[in-house]
Amino acid sequence: MNAQEVAIEACQRAKPFLTPGITEKAFAEICEQQMLALGAEGLWYPMLVNFNTNSIYCTRGGHLPSEDVILQPADIVLIDFSPMVQGLWGDYSETIVIGDAPDFHRLADAAKRIFEQTYRYAAACRTIGELFDYAHDLIVKDGYELLDPNGNIGHSITNYNNQDQRIYLCPENRDIELAGQKWAIEPHIGMGGYGAKFENVIDRSI
Repeated sequence: MNAQEVAIEACQRAKPFLTPGITEKAFAEICEQQMLALGAEGLWYPMLVNFNTNSIYCTRGGHLPSEDVILQPADIVLIDFSPMVQGLWGDYSETIVIGDAPDFHRLADAAKRIFEQTYRYAAACRTIGELFDYAHDLIVKDGYELLDPNGNIGHSITNYNNQDQRIYLCPENRDIELAGQKWAIEPHIGMGGYGAKFENVIDRSI
């Protein structure tokens, strides 16, 4: 398996363990174990597991998985996998709704739809600016806000721990062309103190 395949498969294997009463930290450890069992050498970014109101966080700086945050019978969960396989990065996220929670379902459904439309557009458009404007318009039109603290909807996939070389999908980089790179597409949206996002990698280097 390559790194992205490990990220996706680890997510699917871990999800059955999302049962009410488990803590963020305990579930993060399960996710990490699944990635390692599938061949990951480590993580290029710490595993993110965010329950309930912590779903607004999408970076390590804002929140790390906690022993004190417990999954509720009706809840929303944001998970983000970042395995390394032979020095190459994977990056994959899902938002999962637990139980009967109509507001959470609406938020997660909107995040998935916005992600899918943005991902399709990323295969055809030319620059970061075109892609960002497209995604941002979708988010605002539906009454949501972009939650990423740095105002981006994703980043380039840079391997071998060269995180400082990442290029972000944000207005400041609007003239940079998408061709020639792999990109993680991840518009993180929010409303009412909760967040949701989906993420996958698109290869524009081919």
